[in-house]
Amino acid sequence: MKQTPSWPRPMPRPYHKGNVAEDLRLTTLRILQTERLEDLSVRRLTREVRVAPANFYNHYASLNMLLVEIAADCLDEFSEVIGHIVHRSTNRHDALKRTITHYVEFACRHTQLYRVMFGYLSDTAQHPRYCRAAQRTFNRLRDLVEADVFPPPQPVDAPSDTAAAPMPDDATHVGHCIFAMSHGLAGMIAQNLVALEQGREDSIRTFVERTIDLFTHNRLTQQPASYPIKV
Repeated sequence: MKQTPSWPRPMPRPYHKGNVAEDLRLTTLRILQTERLEDLSVRRLTREVRVAPANFYNHYASLNMLLVEIAADCLDEFSEVIGHIVHRSTNRHDALKRTITHYVEFACRHTQLYRVMFGYLSDTAQHPRYCRAAQRTFNRLRDLVEADVFPPPQPVDAPSDTAAAPMPDDATHVGHCIFAMSHGLAGMIAQNLVALEQGREDSIRTFVERTIDLFTHNRLTQQPASYPIKV
């Protein structure tokens, strides 16, 4: 699997000496690698970039807006990663495993940045660029669920590790289910609520893949009930 790039990641735009906005972004990313979101402040950032605090507001309306821009950058990269994974996968099942594993591993490596992307910021619905990036990423996931990019699954009596794709009308709902499951796994593992063996990355990958197998192969729904169902 392609490894998550180290952070701060390469700049999406050409950098020029004296680019205060980019310096502020890179400094924020560096701090988030070792410290908590709550440790960020405009005064802290401008002190490290060596500009006056008032200079911050020439580039960003608030600290929240800087974080929104960073979140949108990360979501755009997530969208690109999903496309890359789909292109290199042989079937939908493999692509789902690799996509969700990437999602969980990112949350574990970059916990504070993950918080910026999902849940920490307020009023993200009011920021068009963030909304576009989030929708683009979810559309990639929904397209993966629909599985139009892969050949049709084999007949039922033929061995295959590719689960049948849902009907198009259900794809959005399944996409939300997959996202919710990914988000839950990421939070549980990042907060050490799941006991993992030594070799953390290998353990994460194995745990995630087994979880995905339960859903894509319908093992949960195929198990006979051991107790009467009350209506």
